[in-house]
Amino acid sequence: MKDKGHVDRRSFLKQTTKAVAAGSVMTASLAGAESPLDRPPPKKKIKVGVIGCGRVAWQYLPELARSPFVELVSTCDIVPQRAKKKASTFKIPNAYSSLDEMLSGAPIDMVVTLTDIQEHYRLNKQALEAGKHVWSEKPFAATYEQGRQLSELADRKGVRLLAAPTVIESKQFAYMARTLASDELGQISNARARYASSGPRWSAFFYQKGGGSLFDIGVYKVAMLIGLLGPVREVTGMTRIVTPERVIERDGTKKTIKVTAEDNTMLVMDHGNGTLSHVQCGFCYSSPAYAASGIPDYTVSVVGNKGNMHLAGYAWGPEGVDVSKPGQGKLTRHCAGAQGYSWRQGASNMAETLVTGREFLVSIEHALHVVEVMAAVKESQRSGRRIKMESTFKWPLLV
Repeated sequence: MKDKGHVDRRSFLKQTTKAVAAGSVMTASLAGAESPLDRPPPKKKIKVGVIGCGRVAWQYLPELARSPFVELVSTCDIVPQRAKKKASTFKIPNAYSSLDEMLSGAPIDMVVTLTDIQEHYRLNKQALEAGKHVWSEKPFAATYEQGRQLSELADRKGVRLLAAPTVIESKQFAYMARTLASDELGQISNARARYASSGPRWSAFFYQKGGGSLFDIGVYKVAMLIGLLGPVREVTGMTRIVTPERVIERDGTKKTIKVTAEDNTMLVMDHGNGTLSHVQCGFCYSSPAYAASGIPDYTVSVVGNKGNMHLAGYAWGPEGVDVSKPGQGKLTRHCAGAQGYSWRQGASNMAETLVTGREFLVSIEHALHVVEVMAAVKESQRSGRRIKMESTFKWPLLV
């Protein structure tokens, strides 16, 4: 599905939920690989339990249900009826109302965490302590210290911990990374990225402490820029609350809440060697009709002294890469369309790696660095200082 204009991912979820519930099938494959459905049936399947049966679950469950490497065993939600509805829709035998119940119930190998952001660390920790593999929606922890603890816990327990976003798995990312490695654009001085909307209206957690636009949507751009340009040395940033109250509409009711998490963020990252990158995100932007105007919606741009490169569409929903060079009369489009990439595939791809031993680019080291960068923005706002990073990850990701 192409993004038309400045689309909020949550709006996209709302638009597609009915189609998914009706049983629509979406193409799944690891970036650069044939579909798992084209291969012989695996000798083993990963028994999966999903916690959090809200809107995002409608996107993940079809991918998990059709994966030949997954056996869906359990659903779990604090609203029991939601867990039961998902279990019934996808023919999953067990539904629980707490992670305690799910972990002590039907045997599972892997937990997929799709709850509110604020609950990720606690639930991921509990699942790892129980010796389960974990795939977590972003971010998998709220702070660098929490993320480091979870990574070390997974190592001690001998299980895998991986997390969204999977933006570095797209063909567009691969093209951009290899173009940078080829020196085709010359010395890279800066890159910029943005992702913003007027803000979701269907849940309060986006606007409560631990939430915010950076952790919900800016995370995609942070993950992509550090994947392209390498680990960050220092971070500086500012955050603000632009809209102090929000109206949440859910289950036919409206409720006004006080906003306690930022809805407007600007951050700058120093990648070394003179390269700086900038991310802006917020829940306080209008949605310009780019499609109607004919203006490409570039959400990531990389600037070099021999040329520039722009991502059309979104990191989670890429539409192509446009390259411009001095003397060229127009931009050149590469990697048009999704080309098999879907942000929903993270958990099913992880299950495949557990069965086959096959690796994909997503790593906990990269995810931890993303968390540290985002947490540093909050510290920079609080202290007024540049914040030095402690973590790193293997880079470049592609050569």
